[in-house]
Amino acid sequence: MFRNLSTIGLPLSGRPSELIELALSFGFDGMDIDILDFCQQAEIYGVDHARRLMVSARLQASSIHLPITLGGDDATFASEAEQLPKLFEMAQATECSRATATVVPGSDEHAFKDFFELHRSRLDQVGSMAAKHDVTVGLAIIPEADQRADFSHQFIYNYEGLLGLISSSHDSIGVVLDNWSLHVGGESVSVISQLPANRIVELRISDAPADVAANELGASQRLMPGETGVINSVELLNTAEKAGFEGPVTPWATREALKGIGRERIVRLAGDRLETFWKDAGLPIVPRWFAPAVTDERETNDAEVLGLPEESDEPSESAAPQTADA
Repeated sequence: MFRNLSTIGLPLSGRPSELIELALSFGFDGMDIDILDFCQQAEIYGVDHARRLMVSARLQASSIHLPITLGGDDATFASEAEQLPKLFEMAQATECSRATATVVPGSDEHAFKDFFELHRSRLDQVGSMAAKHDVTVGLAIIPEADQRADFSHQFIYNYEGLLGLISSSHDSIGVVLDNWSLHVGGESVSVISQLPANRIVELRISDAPADVAANELGASQRLMPGETGVINSVELLNTAEKAGFEGPVTPWATREALKGIGRERIVRLAGDRLETFWKDAGLPIVPRWFAPAVTDERETNDAEVLGLPEESDEPSESAAPQTADA
C-alpha cells in the first residue's frame, strides 16, 4: 500500500508543480492524475513532456477519475464511452493502472432490476476497453440517505449491493473501499474477504462527527481521517494488507470540513495522519528522498490546525496559498 494525494479527495487547487511539491514535502508516495488535463498537455507537447513532473518527483500515478455517467441516458453514455479508449491509453502512458467511477444510488426512469442490468452491460463495455490497457476500474458508492431520497427508484448504495454488481461484471471492474461508506452503511471491513485483492482498486479513509448517528450523516459532514476517531482507519489498513492489497490509500474530506484552512496545512495534516496510521498498522514507511521545502515558522498540532477560528488560520507561506474553499 502507498499513501496517495487526490485533489478531489481533499479539494485542492493549484499548479501541478505546487501540488507535487506539497505531496513530496508531506510524505505522499503517489498522486491521482487529472486525465483530461494530461491529455490536453500530451496533445500539445507530447506524452513525455506531460508526465515529466511526476517522473522527476518519483511519485506513482495512482488513479484517474473517469468522466463517465454509468446511469445516464443512452446518448450521454455513448458520447462519454467514445472517449474512454483514449483516456485509458493515456493512463497506460503514465504507468497508471487504476481508474475510478461512481455508481449513482437511484434512478427516476429505471427500477432496480433494469438499472442493474443496464450497469452490468455498460460495465462490460468499460471493462473491455480498460483491459486492453491493463487498467482496472474501481466503483465507488454514495451511501448517504439524503442522496437517494428524491429518486423514484433506489439503486446500489452499500457494499452488499455493489459486490453483487461487481461479481457479475467484467474482470477489470473492481471496488473502491471507503471507510466512510462502510460507516454510513453500517457495514464491516470484512467485506474485503469477499473480494480478490486485484479487484480492490483504492482505499479511501475519512472520519465522522461523534455526535451524529451513522445512518443520519450527510455528505458535507465527512471529516479528515483521524479527526474524531469515530471511524477506525487502522482496521481497514490491516484488513486490506492481509488481503494482499498494494494500491493507493487516499484521505478524503469535504470542502466544508476544510473551510478556512490553508492548502499547505491541509496536505501536511493529511500526511501526518497517514504516517500515524501507517505506524499503528505496522506498515513500512518509505523514507523521503525529498527534503521538505515548505514549512511553517512554528510547529502546530492537529488541534491547532483544525481548531483555530477561521480569521486566525492564516497559512505561513510567503505566497499565501489558495484555501480549500477558494
